[in-house]
Amino acid sequence: MFNVYSREIADVEPILILKGAAGLSLGMAAKMTAGQLGKAGPTDKPTHIIMGPGKTVDSDVLYPAIRVLPTTIFAVPSSGAVGTVGKVVTLGADALSVTNTDTSGVFTVTYTENKANTLVLGYFA
Repeated sequence: MFNVYSREIADVEPILILKGAAGLSLGMAAKMTAGQLGKAGPTDKPTHIIMGPGKTVDSDVLYPAIRVLPTTIFAVPSSGAVGTVGKVVTLGADALSVTNTDTSGVFTVTYTENKANTLVLGYFA
């Protein structure tokens, strides 16, 4: 799950209420597709992070979300040992984690313990 760790800009991004696909969850990386949020794939740069459960209104599912900015540092679990600070890794298939794969990566690592299943810090550039 992507959690805000710190922000370079002191102001907090507003929480937006956006239409999205069913099944998105708290802390998930999402992208805007055809006017609604959907789960980001491993090499997709997310546009938003889901900040709470969806609520069905009429036939739409609405989610609270924040925009992804390069000035926001996220803490997120890694499925593999990320050995190098500065490595740009891909998202996990669940869009709630990152991998140690750097081919077509989208998440820049700023802190790692170089162990699998630990938190790494980083940002989307």
